[in-house]
This record gives sequence, structure tokens and C-alpha cells, in this order.
Amino acid sequence: MPHSWVWSSMSLHVGQDLKVSYGTVNLEEVRKGDTLGMEVSVDGNLRFLVNGKSQGVAAHDIYSTDKMVFGFVDHYGQAVTSSIHEAFVNPFTLQHLCKRYILTSITRNTSKLQPFLPTPILDYLSSD
Repeated sequence: MPHSWVWSSMSLHVGQDLKVSYGTVNLEEVRKGDTLGMEVSVDGNLRFLVNGKSQGVAAHDIYSTDKMVFGFVDHYGQAVTSSIHEAFVNPFTLQHLCKRYILTSITRNTSKLQPFLPTPILDYLSSD
């Protein structure tokens, strides 16, 4: 699974591959006052947005690995400034976050936990 998604002009770079013709807006035409955004749904779908309008799903299931996900802004061309208005909104339940924390701390091998946790919790940690 790729670990990077970069939207450039009207192309989406996925890992080292290139998916052409992403979105309906050419990033070269974004002007002062336009807003760009990234959105990740609870089920791990990544979308890029221009002025609040989704440009389509860029990636599916981005939380399927135990790697953290970060957003970044790269300035090129005529761009000189940007501002982050909402850096992080957590769409996940406490239950999901606890499961993710446990799994990233111990890897997917729950057999190490068998002596310490009840079977229903072990079953939940093993489920996708």
C-alpha cells in the first residue's frame, strides 16, 4: 500500500506511481482567497478539497497500516503564503482511537495479550 498521496496540478501521485486527471480544479489556477483542504473519513477515504468542494476520493483505507498520517503544504510557482484554519478534527470514536493505539503499540500480534485481556476484547482487536 502506498504511503504518500500528492496532488499536483490535475494529477495525483500515489506512492511512486502517477494517476492522471485527478479532480476538477487545476491547482495552477488556484487564486488568492481560495481554500484547499484534505479530508479523511472515518473509514479511511482521503479526499482533497478546493473551496470546500471534494475533488473525489484520492485513496481508500489509508489507516490499514499502523503508520501515522500527516498533511503538508508545499509552495511552488506563484504561491507565497498559506494559513491553516483547522489543523485537525478528530472524526474517530474513543473506541477506535484506543484500538488504533493498542495495535500500533504492540503490532497486530494479539497473542502477547492473551494472558491479560478477556476474549471479547482480543476478538475486537483482531477484527478489521
